[in-house]
Amino acid sequence: MKRIVTAFVLTALSVGFASADTYRFGSQVVTTGDSEGRLRQIAGKPDRETPIETPRGGLEGYRLEYFDHGKSVQIEIVDGRIRSITQLQN
Repeated sequence: MKRIVTAFVLTALSVGFASADTYRFGSQVVTTGDSEGRLRQIAGKPDRETPIETPRGGLEGYRLEYFDHGKSVQIEIVDGRIRSITQLQN
């Protein structure tokens, strides 16, 4: 019984890691959880930077947008870390 529970837990954890957002800039990859500094070091200055507001109007973070080979890549930064990466086709 312990083996079944352990196998289930390990499988659930591996699925969580596989679902992390990633994006490659040249030969380097950024992923959710990386710092904003690492992102800017790899990707450079964003083409557009938009504030993300809380429901009460305060500043929650930023949405950085990069235009890369016909794609728009939106990266949300909250508390200095990448929260999500979204790729949009133009």
